[in-house]
Amino acid sequence: MGNAAFCDQCRCSCCHKQAESEIPDPYSAYASIYDYSPRTPMDLTVKRGDILEIINETEHWVYVRKLTVKSGRYSQVTDEKGYVPKQLIRPIHSLEAAPWYFENITKCMEAKRCLLREENGEGAFLVWRNTRKQHYFLTVRNGNFARHYRILESDGDCYLVKGMKFKNLSELVAAYSENANGLCTKLQKPCVMLDTPSIPTLSYASEWEVERSSLKKVKLLGKGEFGEVWEGLWNNTIPVAIKELMVVKSDILNEVMIMKNLNHERLLKLCAVCTKDEPFCIVTELMRNGSLSKYLQCHREQRDIEYSLMIDFAVQITEGMAYLQSQKIIHRDLRADNILLSEMKSCKIADFGLAQFTFAEEKRKEMDLKIPVKWMAPEIFLEREYTFKSDVWSFGILLTEIVTYGEEPYPGMDNKSCIRFILQGNLMPIPEGCHQALYEIMRLCWRTDSPERPGFLELQAKLTSLIESQIEETFPAVE
Repeated sequence: MGNAAFCDQCRCSCCHKQAESEIPDPYSAYASIYDYSPRTPMDLTVKRGDILEIINETEHWVYVRKLTVKSGRYSQVTDEKGYVPKQLIRPIHSLEAAPWYFENITKCMEAKRCLLREENGEGAFLVWRNTRKQHYFLTVRNGNFARHYRILESDGDCYLVKGMKFKNLSELVAAYSENANGLCTKLQKPCVMLDTPSIPTLSYASEWEVERSSLKKVKLLGKGEFGEVWEGLWNNTIPVAIKELMVVKSDILNEVMIMKNLNHERLLKLCAVCTKDEPFCIVTELMRNGSLSKYLQCHREQRDIEYSLMIDFAVQITEGMAYLQSQKIIHRDLRADNILLSEMKSCKIADFGLAQFTFAEEKRKEMDLKIPVKWMAPEIFLEREYTFKSDVWSFGILLTEIVTYGEEPYPGMDNKSCIRFILQGNLMPIPEGCHQALYEIMRLCWRTDSPERPGFLELQAKLTSLIESQIEETFPAVE
């Protein structure tokens, strides 16, 4: 399972000199890199750092036995066995098992967003790999800044300065934890890792369809034209979001079919459905920080979200939308209300209720109720084909939500006035405080001729370029 970063075949010159494992055959030792609480009686409680032996595995789950350390060796001392998600464990001596290595981070902004959370103090740090530049980086918190240091490699060693070379990343981290040696500050605790990977299924034996009795509603999160969304529990153990829909069964099955086949870190994960009787339910992972819209509005008075972090929200959304585009899925309801935030402020695109919605005449009568008019492209009002370039128009409107801290687009206009304004070829003026370069990207999204609008990969590159120069300046030299 997985790739041990320190295996003999590994070509990474930073890591291949790791000491040999002392685990005797037939043990295959793995480390838990997250806490896990049982969801069923067959599951095993594990804490981050627990040592496990794999007994059996399925596509998404592993059946493991817990091991303990005695005299520097791993051995079985109890018969604690059970299932845990495969995503939560890594080979014991792999780089991915190190508490300071964040394998899912590949960009400076992601490292910065994690480190600047209030849970992290001075000297908090993490190591990550930039997949585009093929370099490892050490990122350290220094006051309210995240300092990025490129880790260099030469002749099998890794280092920040040529005078201090190390056999592997673990030795480098240990050295700078003892003495700053030119860093902005001495390394302290590894960055707090709050986000747990989305687990593909509710349990090792779960099916998509679950019994209504297994779902418990705890707190109403919101309600709208289609139904209600609740914070709840599955099996009295797992926090989930329960979306109760007052729609015909064919409509909910459309949304379910779309979500079942999607798998991307920027998309909300479907966990289960309940469609045997009404009200029909969609069960998803719970995002406790709510929507991007509400988050922005909470900061409106202080206006204290750093510009680069605002643009990072937009970049994350383009990542998810580019994936949807590659899967030939049109969202049709892209706005800040439908972007949810994880504990680490990572964005996830949600609400696929309008995806592949057909605008037949009988449906158009309900448009004022069902369709977010102020986010719609002009071709929709002219009854032309809805394409992913229509989603691009909506993304341009979403950008205005971000820079205005969640203000409604086209302020002062009702839906009819907004439609008339758009069909006359008018564009929303530059929002107050918006950088001109960002407004130019909005204008690209709002080109009247939809084929002339950029795709989401192009938008991702343009948005990244707005903050990349600022980020590169934060790589200080180590004296």
